[in-house]
Amino acid sequence: MNFRQRLKIPGSHLLFPLTLLSVLSLGWLAFRSAPTSITTICMAIASPLLLLLMWQSVVRPRRIVTRGIELLSGQDTNNRLAHTGQTDADRVADLFNTLMSRLHEEQIRLQEQESFLHLLIEASPMGVLMLDFDGLVSHYNPAFIRLAGIAKESPIHRLPLAKLPSPLAARLSAMTDGDVATFRMEDHSILRCTMQSFMERGFRRRFILLESLTREVMEAQRQAYGKVIRLMAHEVNNSMTGFITLLDLLGVTHESDADLSEFIRSVRDRCSSLGRFIGAYADVVRLPAPVPAPLRLDSFLTAQLPFLRSNTSWPLTLTVQGDIPSIRADADMLAQTLVNLIRNSSDAIRSAGHQDGRIEISLSPATHGIVSLTVTDNGCGISPAIADNLFSPFFSSKPEGQGIGLTMTAEILRRHDASFSLRTDPDGLTRFRILFHT
Repeated sequence: MNFRQRLKIPGSHLLFPLTLLSVLSLGWLAFRSAPTSITTICMAIASPLLLLLMWQSVVRPRRIVTRGIELLSGQDTNNRLAHTGQTDADRVADLFNTLMSRLHEEQIRLQEQESFLHLLIEASPMGVLMLDFDGLVSHYNPAFIRLAGIAKESPIHRLPLAKLPSPLAARLSAMTDGDVATFRMEDHSILRCTMQSFMERGFRRRFILLESLTREVMEAQRQAYGKVIRLMAHEVNNSMTGFITLLDLLGVTHESDADLSEFIRSVRDRCSSLGRFIGAYADVVRLPAPVPAPLRLDSFLTAQLPFLRSNTSWPLTLTVQGDIPSIRADADMLAQTLVNLIRNSSDAIRSAGHQDGRIEISLSPATHGIVSLTVTDNGCGISPAIADNLFSPFFSSKPEGQGIGLTMTAEILRRHDASFSLRTDPDGLTRFRILFHT
């Protein structure tokens, strides 16, 4: 209870009526005691003037100040105070109006900046996720959902990092302020993650930036191994040409010696094999740019099925679901990709020793104009150690493998702007998934 409430002092809205009542009472008493006296006449004249003066100098300025306090409390920067005709009150009103105008301009500027930053974050290709003071998700943009591999229908608001429905959940929850880490996802995309924080109301709020480095890393790798392979191919081919010519001359010269001729022939075949070996690597580097054209994948796969079956000894089936829209692709390069995938599946089944091996190609439309093509086999599967190195340049898990098939496949699909993944699912089946944009 404040001082006014303790003393029962009336508010400003009662001051003027009480003063008016007091002046009228005094005037009435003076008039009854001496109706024609000079005092009565002066009081009758002075009373209205006194009331007007009190209204102008006390009541009205006080009401304006009270109105200004109400506007400030309600954060209403659109209204202004009017002049009262009283100098000091008008100066206060002018100062208040100037302050409110500046506050209004600052509010508009902050709203425009907030709107711009919101649009910028939403449209950014870099994933952004913000946490509240309790470490729970408070805001995220579409790029983060896409890069982190989170289903669009999965709600993540108010979830801790460790419970995000993403393969990155455990890694993100282990990061601290200032950490920068690079992750390889299940689809073999490469992400760089940065965790930072900012101050808000005296407390730190963390946020995460997620950036795709797949294209940059793959391009750097391609340029690096391309330069090495071209140099190797040049040196090996030049050397092999001289060796083969010399071996041909020796073969003619010692044609009568059967053992020596057989040895020379064996060495020549080995030289030719080495030339083909390095030539296969050079083919990846010299892979031409695709010539895309409209292609119906269902018709294309149906036509390619007999040829694909000739590349495997296991049953191969084709399943088409729904109406498949056309995509733009290079048919020849896509056919080579499918051959590589079927051969890899056949090798995996053979390594597993299955007698009931099977390979299935499935085709279905996905959301947002995407066509899904999946090659499934029940082979030996992919171990975690091998999964981390898949699609690395010329990596192979086979003792005699060169790693050319997957390297060429990945290069062809990237040139078609298709996303892809290769993994063994919990059901034990290995699936190579490709997503084409229509």
